[in-house]
Amino acid sequence: MDAEMRKAMTGDEAELVRFYEEVCAAQADSEYGPRWHYGIYPAAEDLIAHVRAGECFLCRIGSEIAAACVLSRGDDPLYKDVSWPTAAPPEESRVVHLLAVHPRFRGQGVADALLERLIAEAGASQTRALRLDVLKGNLPADRLYQKHGFRFVRECTVFYEDTGEVSARLYELDLQR
Repeated sequence: MDAEMRKAMTGDEAELVRFYEEVCAAQADSEYGPRWHYGIYPAAEDLIAHVRAGECFLCRIGSEIAAACVLSRGDDPLYKDVSWPTAAPPEESRVVHLLAVHPRFRGQGVADALLERLIAEAGASQTRALRLDVLKGNLPADRLYQKHGFRFVRECTVFYEDTGEVSARLYELDLQR
């Protein structure tokens, strides 16, 4: 796969927003979609803020964004009551959000390549733990994260503005291991 992996930059915002709009629109045809509601989660203003903060990563194949995600600093407030196996203060943890592959590029190893880039980025930035959640029943996402060394922590109920309360599976990768 001839892909370019990099941080999103100023100038990528409009294309990134369009990418997530298309991913969200295609969820109706996907058994395992995350059930995001474009405009609520993800929202254009949030995506733009992540780009400006240097937290958004993308994979480009040819002239198109094939995959994208956010790697935010610190712990997610959704996880405030979680007892994580890795004792990492917020400044040494990061959370993976919004990892998505455009339907035209699924099944080509794009998610693997992007996740490897994220792990390398986190490791180079003194991050001790990567954390994330997967909606219960999203088997491809479960397999992806486990394949890359993420350990299942527990199931819990989380509240998202766009979906309400949902069952999620929490994962963590200890980068010091």
